[in-house]
Amino acid sequence: MDKKKKIEISRETRSILLDKLLEDYELKKDDIADAVGLYYDAQTLRIIHANKERSEGVSPMKDWFDYWLNIGEKVLTSKLKKWVESPESPLEAKWAYDQWGIGPIIAAGLAAHIDIEKATTISSLWKFAGQAPGFDRKTKGSKLPYNGRLKTLCWKLGESFVKVSGKEGALYGKLYIGFKTDEVSRNENGQYAKVAALELTNKKFKPDTVTRKRLEQGKLSDGHLHARAKRRTIKLFLAHYWIKGREAKGLPVTDPYIFVVGGHSKEHII
Repeated sequence: MDKKKKIEISRETRSILLDKLLEDYELKKDDIADAVGLYYDAQTLRIIHANKERSEGVSPMKDWFDYWLNIGEKVLTSKLKKWVESPESPLEAKWAYDQWGIGPIIAAGLAAHIDIEKATTISSLWKFAGQAPGFDRKTKGSKLPYNGRLKTLCWKLGESFVKVSGKEGALYGKLYIGFKTDEVSRNENGQYAKVAALELTNKKFKPDTVTRKRLEQGKLSDGHLHARAKRRTIKLFLAHYWIKGREAKGLPVTDPYIFVVGGHSKEHII
């Protein structure tokens, strides 16, 4: 194929893609989960190609493809932002969007995957999101005990809270810092010795690694503490999200199971 023909095909493809991207399509609630998934798919693919460019060098084709992936992400962000701010999105999604660290993608994704009416308790929402002990791991031969896409979204949510933890007014970022400080204190006081022993028993660690040495001392690694603090922050956010949504719909609101039968004082509820 000659060069002129290749240029004509490239222009034709570009024109088709542009028409599709600019098509006036209003997102509906049933589209939101797919739109969020497509956004993260495009982002992942763009990052993969960016890494290839760094190692293999830039080519006109890769550069062209990267350009369209960027455009796709921007279009989806714009449409999801419009939906979150519209009367179509639930109050809890708008509340989430007002929090530091949460943009239209995460706010829309939460609304797409969480049905406040079906989640009759905070504990059931934690389980569904893969944030409850015993319901957070895959078991071979068994049905996934949580919503995989929601669990991934929660991981991104936690990372966002960490990123904004230094900003004034970032409530969940500040809570993460407080939880991390508490986790470090518990770790140094030997409160996680049993957990560390279980980690050594259930997982394989290369000898002479920092993590293994810490576990052998009866202490968790910094990575473990970071993950624990993030999970506490995510679970608290989900509890607040659940309460906001239930109250907005006039549905019953109950305390988390741990405060009902776990012997914890309600003074601990934030």
